[in-house]
Amino acid sequence: MKVICTQENLKTGLMAVGRIISSSNSLPILSNVLIKTENSLLKLSSTNLEIAITTFVRCKVEEEGEITVSCKTISDLVNNLPNKNITLFSSTGQVNIETENYRTFIKTLPTDEFPLIPTIESTDPLSLDGQEFKNSLDQVVFAASTNQTQPEMSGILLDLDTNILKLAATDRYRLAEKQVMLPKKCLVSQQVIVPQKTVLEISRIIGSQKGNVEIVFSDTQVSFRFNDTNVISRVVDGQYPEYKQIIPTSFITEVVTKKQPLINALKTAGIFTQNTNSVKLEYSQEEQVLILNTESQDVGKSEVRLSSEVKGKTGSLILNHRYVLDCLNVIETEQVLIKIIDDSSPSVITPEGKKDYFYLVMPIKS
Repeated sequence: MKVICTQENLKTGLMAVGRIISSSNSLPILSNVLIKTENSLLKLSSTNLEIAITTFVRCKVEEEGEITVSCKTISDLVNNLPNKNITLFSSTGQVNIETENYRTFIKTLPTDEFPLIPTIESTDPLSLDGQEFKNSLDQVVFAASTNQTQPEMSGILLDLDTNILKLAATDRYRLAEKQVMLPKKCLVSQQVIVPQKTVLEISRIIGSQKGNVEIVFSDTQVSFRFNDTNVISRVVDGQYPEYKQIIPTSFITEVVTKKQPLINALKTAGIFTQNTNSVKLEYSQEEQVLILNTESQDVGKSEVRLSSEVKGKTGSLILNHRYVLDCLNVIETEQVLIKIIDDSSPSVITPEGKKDYFYLVMPIKS
């Protein structure tokens, strides 16, 4: 194999595939990236046996071939090379990398030891705007459980039904759901649970780039193709919890308040929450105000009053301020709507004027 590509292109490609590789792999080959020529491009592939990522890098192919090389070693090297053309050519048991005043050799492993990257074929993939899909993932992924003893709850539900894709995540203390209207109707309804790590990788790969994401489902895997990169992941076995039954259908009080002042108030309150993360929210229909109270015997106390539109009964409840901040940080509207029943029932936060997203949070018992 002999190819010539720019340092920037190779660096970008290695970054796309490198994050899923763990340095603690028991199989040395899983620490490697597979580099091969394909259709006059350089194809980079990595896998941890749960997620596989492939991406293509533009280059000049002078000789076809393939190698596997330590992803960390070649990434660290390329990141520190000048932004010039790089020549990669393989010889027995090693790959040679040359540019300007640099000439390096990295040992390789046989390509036949590298796991086979699966493929999922479909003549009619689900296609969504990349930025819309990334934003939707970001609005739910943080609510997934980090407890691996319940794997179905550590993933994100993708529920495809006719012309709506629902994304949901929960850890039993909170629940986030986002609905995405599809540009065309789907013929088949389908549900899959995607591991949280896969979702985080997809969000990172899309970043601020433009383009469409193509999604293909199978019984055991799901594929996400975005521009030159393809992520193939196993799906989580198990049945996702029937969360609809815990969502309240009516509320006693509704509070509309500005998002950014509420974020600032919660951050201020967090200084005084110590290890409890609890903040008391008092809402008054008479005064049209939302009051955030926190107190610590060791630190002190804080009170923040936010002018708000309060409809319904006056009352109070205690919430985990970090849980509320997680939600507010992904809401795009200037104002939010907080729907409350009482201090022992779940509350719901939504963007004001929108019905495609909601966030349910359980109160902390006083």
